[in-house]
Amino acid sequence: MKHITAFLLLSLCLMFQLGAEDVQIVSLDEAIASAEKNSISLEEARVSLNQALRNQNAVMTTFMPELSLNAGLSTGVDFPGADGSLYGEAGPLSDAAFSGLTVSAGASASFSFSGSMITDGETRRLAKESASLGYSSTWQTLQDTITEAYWNISSGELSVKAAELSVSDAREQYESASKMYESGLADELSLIQAELSLRQAELQLETLEDSLEIMKSSFRNMTGIEGDFTTEELPAPVFLSLPDASSLFSAYSAGNLSVRSAENALRSAENASDTARLSTYVPVLTASVGYSYSGSGYRSYSGTSLGYSSAGNGLTGSVAITVTISSMLPGSSADMAIKDADDSVTLASLALQDAKNTLLETIRERVISIEQAESNIEQQNLVVKAAERNYELSQEAFESGLMTSDDLASARTDLLTERLNLLSMETEHLLSCHELSSALGIELDELQEEYSSEVMEN
Repeated sequence: MKHITAFLLLSLCLMFQLGAEDVQIVSLDEAIASAEKNSISLEEARVSLNQALRNQNAVMTTFMPELSLNAGLSTGVDFPGADGSLYGEAGPLSDAAFSGLTVSAGASASFSFSGSMITDGETRRLAKESASLGYSSTWQTLQDTITEAYWNISSGELSVKAAELSVSDAREQYESASKMYESGLADELSLIQAELSLRQAELQLETLEDSLEIMKSSFRNMTGIEGDFTTEELPAPVFLSLPDASSLFSAYSAGNLSVRSAENALRSAENASDTARLSTYVPVLTASVGYSYSGSGYRSYSGTSLGYSSAGNGLTGSVAITVTISSMLPGSSADMAIKDADDSVTLASLALQDAKNTLLETIRERVISIEQAESNIEQQNLVVKAAERNYELSQEAFESGLMTSDDLASARTDLLTERLNLLSMETEHLLSCHELSSALGIELDELQEEYSSEVMEN
């Protein structure tokens, strides 16, 4: 059931009048997009996700052998007579001997297989899933925070506009009382009461404006939006006909980010337990192969070539299987690691159950708060209508001289208060619906389309 109060219509009319001023209108989508660009936590989550994706894409490197290549080249010049004795003297440069070239080269490859390599692919995949859920959770938190702040600002703007209408009305009453006082048709007390009512209305307006500015200042810090701005119209309430909390939990719990994160944490713990066992009980296989070559070239001495040449090459290989018996003994570090991993599985299982219980309780609380808000809105609509009628009658009585300006001001204050109470209830209903849709892992529009009271009636 959609409902727009007369108060909202009056506020919207005033909004169009204020639209003549050059104030930017920021939509909710624009605010969220701006906050996304300026969010440090979201950028950190994005970097972590990119790291996890690279790590998963590199999974095949686990089974690739380690390869290495080496090469060397050396030469030199000998000086005859430089034999290192106490009086030895080097021969002339013309008698220098070129030592020739010595070349060496080699290549090797090694491969190692252990039990942890069996689960390495799953470990990387679960780490990527964890980072992805972390990013989604950070994004959802950001979106929820901005949405709640945006709608509170929209509600605050409407409250200010209602207070402005109240001030305008109080000013008219004061001007009327002032003219009546000057004409001798009203006493000084009536004029003072009218002035006091005007000051009270202005003070309430200033209070609401200050509160609105505080909210906008915080909003600018969150989104990076600069300068003055105004929001779009607050969405009209859509009454819902919701099933019980258990039915909603059964239908939507699989999409809840907290539950999905807890499930991924449980799978990660189970995988870590498998890794600990495989690392302990699966022998380590190590294989290597290598090839080397070395050779020397010719040399010359005093113009005479002294030929010599040598070369050699070789191929080596090895295979080893290592079984660490001590790690299989009770009380060893490996045995303790296995038991700790099993305990982590138990804790993760309990955390998953706790996440489900928390979600069920959250759904139950939101359903109750939505139902209560709808009942309160229906009741408050009647209260507002009564206050509007009372104010109309009070105006007629004041103009006929049957009511004091103080009584009229009291009726006006009551009307403003009831309108603000209605606005607060409608805002609380909207926020509760959004919190429920967020807990279910769906959009607000989807929740309203699926469970709207109008749809249910049809």
